[in-house]
Amino acid sequence: MTTLMQDQDTLNARTRDTRDRLIRAGLALFSRQGLDGVRTRQLVDEAGVNQSAIPYHFGGKEGVYAAVLEQVAAGIVDRLDLRRPAPTSAEAARVALKSLMRDFARTLLDSEASTAGSLLLAREQLRPTEKFDALYTRLFLPLHTNVADLVADIRNETRGHRDQVLRAHAILGQALAFAVAREALVRRLGVPALSEQDTADIAEMVGDMAIAACA
Repeated sequence: MTTLMQDQDTLNARTRDTRDRLIRAGLALFSRQGLDGVRTRQLVDEAGVNQSAIPYHFGGKEGVYAAVLEQVAAGIVDRLDLRRPAPTSAEAARVALKSLMRDFARTLLDSEASTAGSLLLAREQLRPTEKFDALYTRLFLPLHTNVADLVADIRNETRGHRDQVLRAHAILGQALAFAVAREALVRRLGVPALSEQDTADIAEMVGDMAIAACA
């Protein structure tokens, strides 16, 4: 019995490793080339797995893509406090919005995987695939709603107005711009990559800009 359990644990570990390798490969490739631009052979070569691993674990290339999007969305949601209690004052809402946007900016910028995820999200915005609905429900809707509600609280308005949605979109776009246009930024700064201090400064700036956008 012990041997059978050990064999099953080994099999499960191999399964997780294969899936993880395909998801990491998918993130790197899909963020650069999009869903249509990536071939199955590229995925398995990048991941270092057998060709049969994709249909076995994911059903096909689209399944890998869906898993990559889910991991990106879940990774962002898990790092943000989107279930915080409603602020009790406009000042509390300002603090909450600034904190949320600082965290969002850091999440988009603080690693190579974060950058790849940001590019993938941008691709889905520009050319939505059939997976966009799930991504919208998992990430964009709760994040966008949270920001719009905080805008309403800061402005002492009833939640749900069109103007709040537009302001929330502009606020979120400020963080996304730093991620999507990262290459231009590092060239302007004359550095090979953003440092921890650069990321911290950007996050603070994005938080300040979010509050200014509510005026």
